[in-house]
Amino acid sequence: MIASRKYPIIWEMLLWIGSLAIFYPLAMVVLTSFKSEDEADQLSIAWPSSFHFDNYKTVFVQGKMFQALLNSLGITGFSVLFIVILSATLSFIIMRNRSKLNRFIYKVITLGLIAPFAALPTVKTLQYLHIYGTYISIILVYTALFMAFATMLFSSFMLSVPRELDEAGVVDGCIGFPLFYKIILPLLLPITVTVSILNFMWVWNEFYYPLFLVNKSSMWTLPLTVYNFFGMFNRSWNLVSANMIIVSMPVVIAYLFAQKYIVSGMTAGAVKG
Repeated sequence: MIASRKYPIIWEMLLWIGSLAIFYPLAMVVLTSFKSEDEADQLSIAWPSSFHFDNYKTVFVQGKMFQALLNSLGITGFSVLFIVILSATLSFIIMRNRSKLNRFIYKVITLGLIAPFAALPTVKTLQYLHIYGTYISIILVYTALFMAFATMLFSSFMLSVPRELDEAGVVDGCIGFPLFYKIILPLLLPITVTVSILNFMWVWNEFYYPLFLVNKSSMWTLPLTVYNFFGMFNRSWNLVSANMIIVSMPVVIAYLFAQKYIVSGMTAGAVKG
């Protein structure tokens, strides 16, 4: 009995140590963002002698954050919209008609989870289509990259939606896509929220793909501005910290408000019925 009680205590201690390991650098970045340049050079978790809120103003003006914020909102919003619509529709078609062809298509799509991103063929294809360096090219690439995981989640959740609803809809004259959008899609709200939030975080924080697909600074997303801002102010840790806080805040807020939906959506389709 005594030995069994030790394990929860050990696990609790490990969790506290892990939490502190995460909290310490986070607290240092937040506090540093309000310090003067001299105080920020010490890179400590000490409380600032006075709060310099003008650091955030400097970041917004000199870092061209407003345009990058609009770019990130537009690219992320449309990417998530396309991912949700296409993945949900495709999952409905595949899971409601388990033919050999549909099962093969599903396996091909899930291969996208392990397929690496090939920058050169992607750029060449976009140039051939005359859309390289445009917003639509970035949105299409994000949609193609993240649709595989979204389709897998929607397909798993679709198993918990009774087929009797389809039959009832057909009796009422609702056939095909109207059946999906009017009857089935509202029932997919938990997994829809989960897919939306996860892809919002992934697309919002993505740095690698815009680096290859964006050739104009006016189209930069927020992660690219952080990279550029660090190059200009690599010694001003207070400004760099403020820049990182601004970029990460929308994702943190979205996750805090929607974390319960993420968990419920990931587990709701685990049990059929």
